[in-house]
Amino acid sequence: MESMLFQFYLPIFYITPLADLSHVSLKHVQGCKRRVKNPSFEVLRAFCKVLNLSLDSLMNLDLPKDEQAANDMRQLYLSCPPAARKVLLNSTRALTDELKEMVQTAGAESDKNLEDK
Repeated sequence: MESMLFQFYLPIFYITPLADLSHVSLKHVQGCKRRVKNPSFEVLRAFCKVLNLSLDSLMNLDLPKDEQAANDMRQLYLSCPPAARKVLLNSTRALTDELKEMVQTAGAESDKNLEDK
């Protein structure tokens, strides 16, 4: 699990900033990277906070893609400053409405093309 964090999310040159921002010693972070040390829950939580990841994204690697995407959306929302969350939510709703309309229009046009054949 912890190796997945470093393997997929963290290139080697981010080790020092991760240690600084998460308030975990550089030696401990390097040990986790080399799989010599196992990070505690608190350390993993600190890493996730710095990297804007959810613990779920590390723990539930076998989630269906839709659930992973929903978790990513939630994490994006939570990573925004509280004052900006309403703007993000309203923008997402507007984009969702436009995408639904585009799909419905495209679906109606393809149905009409099928009827003509």
